[in-house]
Amino acid sequence: MRRAILALFLAGRSAFADDATVRKVELDLPPALAARLAGYVTIEAGAPWDDAAARRTVELLFATGEFADVVVEKERGPTGIEVAIKPVPQPRLREVRIEGDGVIAARKARRIARLRPSEGLWPRRLEEASRDLATALQGEGYLEAQVTASARPHRDPFAGADLVFHVKSGPRARVGAVTLEGAGGAESTLVADLARPHPGEPYVRARADKAAERMRKRLVGTGRWGATAVVRDAYDPSTAAVTLVFDVAPGPVITLETAGAEISASLREDVEQILREGGVKRDAEEGAGEKVEEAFRQRGYRDVRVRVKEESRSGGAVVVCEIEPGPEATVGAVVVEGMEPPHPSLASRVGEPLEEHKIEADTRTLSRSLEEAGHVDAVVEAVVPEGGGALRVVYRARPGPRTMVETFAVDTPVALPEGERHELRTRAGEPYRVRDLAQDRNALLSAYRDFGYPRVEVTPEVAFAEDRSTARVSLHVALGPKVTVGRIVIAGLEHTREEVVRRELALAEGKPLGLGLLVESQKKLAALGLFERISISELAPDPDPQQSLVVAVEEGARTTFAFGIGSSEREILRGSVEVSRRNIGGMNRTFTAYARGSFRGSRFLLGYREPYLFGNARDLYVAAFREEEARTGFSFTRTGVLGQTVTRWNPQLSLSIRYSFQDTYVYDLEVPVDEVDRQYRTYTLSGPSVSFVSDGRDDSLDPRRGHFVGADIQSSFHALGGASFLKGFFQVSNYRPVSARLTLAVSGRLGLARTFGKSEPVQLPLPERFFAGGDYGPRGFATDYAGPLTLGSSKELLPTGGNALVFGGVEVRYAMMRSLSLAAFSDAGTVYSLVSDMDLSDIFYTTGLGLRYRTPVGPVRLDWGLKLNPRPGEPSYRFHITIGNAF
Repeated sequence: MRRAILALFLAGRSAFADDATVRKVELDLPPALAARLAGYVTIEAGAPWDDAAARRTVELLFATGEFADVVVEKERGPTGIEVAIKPVPQPRLREVRIEGDGVIAARKARRIARLRPSEGLWPRRLEEASRDLATALQGEGYLEAQVTASARPHRDPFAGADLVFHVKSGPRARVGAVTLEGAGGAESTLVADLARPHPGEPYVRARADKAAERMRKRLVGTGRWGATAVVRDAYDPSTAAVTLVFDVAPGPVITLETAGAEISASLREDVEQILREGGVKRDAEEGAGEKVEEAFRQRGYRDVRVRVKEESRSGGAVVVCEIEPGPEATVGAVVVEGMEPPHPSLASRVGEPLEEHKIEADTRTLSRSLEEAGHVDAVVEAVVPEGGGALRVVYRARPGPRTMVETFAVDTPVALPEGERHELRTRAGEPYRVRDLAQDRNALLSAYRDFGYPRVEVTPEVAFAEDRSTARVSLHVALGPKVTVGRIVIAGLEHTREEVVRRELALAEGKPLGLGLLVESQKKLAALGLFERISISELAPDPDPQQSLVVAVEEGARTTFAFGIGSSEREILRGSVEVSRRNIGGMNRTFTAYARGSFRGSRFLLGYREPYLFGNARDLYVAAFREEEARTGFSFTRTGVLGQTVTRWNPQLSLSIRYSFQDTYVYDLEVPVDEVDRQYRTYTLSGPSVSFVSDGRDDSLDPRRGHFVGADIQSSFHALGGASFLKGFFQVSNYRPVSARLTLAVSGRLGLARTFGKSEPVQLPLPERFFAGGDYGPRGFATDYAGPLTLGSSKELLPTGGNALVFGGVEVRYAMMRSLSLAAFSDAGTVYSLVSDMDLSDIFYTTGLGLRYRTPVGPVRLDWGLKLNPRPGEPSYRFHITIGNAF
């Protein structure tokens, strides 16, 4: 439609002179909407009339999804051309109505048709919704149901439209008779009670299908693995009655037998399950045979053959699993020939079953090891004798000449900017590796595509010396045309303001159009949590060359509720509720109210988040909370207020400024105060703080390269209602890859604090003091025990913490395989009661070893730390298990 109207006004352009000037451009929309969409009008007043600009205006406005059509009208005035752009509003869903037979509620109809608020009511969508609703009614027994849908516009065309379902349900069919066919007396009695629906009940096809499946499963459970059950129906329109026929084929009772070799009980269960679930069909028999073969190969029977077949027996049937295991083979010795040690770790080990897939994996491992060393033409073959017993596995390597990179160059007409350059693996003086060159080619392709060259081609060229000892390597870059971003159209917004979407886009009009920027933009929009669906697609190409984009979103619910209920031995019963209102004012502001209660205590929290304070990338969070709890031996109440703003200059650098007030009061003490955990001690904190972070790690959970620098200055003042102190904590970490598998991590921490005021004690309140020792170092100590100790009421030494902390650590991490790594570490550090007590001769030193298992939430870490200068009478080592690296 829009193209036809556009063609009409373009066909009449001969009535105007080619140099006619546009005097006036009007966008016929309500003022607020016109102001938002004015940027999509490319027809400029004062410029000559341009057909391409008119066409582009229509395309951009139509791409917003706001309009069913866009009409452009132009008239010659006394001083030039007057242009009127008249978009036709798209009918958007306001509410659903039911007309005709009221057999279904409007809310249920909306859910069945999957209609979303403000969704466009296109003819195709109306047809689809009608079909879905009619199908649902037929499934509920209205077998003659007919449904049509129409959009009924509101008086204000920009206010949306109602979707009206016109329903002719017809009579509701009921079950007249139910019969069971195919099953004998015993089998019929076994499943007859499962028939649904019963005579006289409304006919619901889904219930009948479910009943047939339950019949089949019950028969399978009695050993009739090949049983089938299907339902047929016959409808009589004159009586609106349905006759149901359940056609049941029980089949014989089937058992599993093995011949030639025995199988374990667990393997037998797995095989029987495969046969049952597959109905003893041919593909199920083949799957069962493959399962048995795999089990025997894992035990070293590499020549095993399995045949599965069904045989009839008196009183039933038998599935026979015929097994020819062949001789059992184990690994008697593993020998690598033609390759100098050290050799990489191999999967085949002496004394274990000989498995072909492990031998193949070892061959690949040795080949990769030679290729890593620069042997481009390396060949590795495995030689294993036939038969069984303890066999000698020989890997014969033919490395060929070792090739070193003599020169390496990237031939490109346009160099990448400093920030877009990727570190290339191929280097002069290093071994030549085909894999490195392939990765470098892909890295350049990705970098140039991100820089706006979608048709870039990178061609490798390798010139070997005659003896293949050296190679001259080049990567030739052919760029093709550079593509930039034209107009960015935002579509699908209902409550969210357009600026919220635009400020998250990594793409910008006039800047290079890169695939990486597209992906980053989608990730950042998804991180807002406002949208259920996000897509970024292209419009027809603009000139010069440019590419306009459409960012289409679908908004999610703005109000969310979360409930929780649980129990524990101490709290007996507890429950919680959280209500969040997101996207307040369309600016991604969030208000949250949370309450938790139990027989032992309660917690209340109100929070407000503003992600873009004063129009800048500055996050503001304000919260107030109160909690009280009766714990074993004491009770406490805690109230507090937190206000924090975070400024992020780039993905690495951020500055946080906050004000904290927290008052904790402990009462009803039934135990000595030193047995109360320090987080519950009576004290008040009130004052501003500032934190600076520079995070250049490649992976925050398990870094291999980069740095982390953090500085936190915290204060509290008596004049603001808290204790008076000043506290600073500084930390720095650096990560550097030594080789492909080896990473060196170094870290240091320094904490300094003091109190001020005549009435203040010299040490900080216990919850605010520094502590050291434990999972995060020094790792030879129990948690918090690397520092001053005092004798508690129970005659045990307890840590007191202090006003100063010093820590340094170094760790070497070796990746054994993809998820498992080893670590060797050395930590040094301690805590001092006062800053004036600092003496480096008092530092504790530990060393140790550790294991790391990589998981999606960080490495699971097991460390064994040994004290090098333990205090008299304390253990000399300590084990720790936790998640996350020490630094």
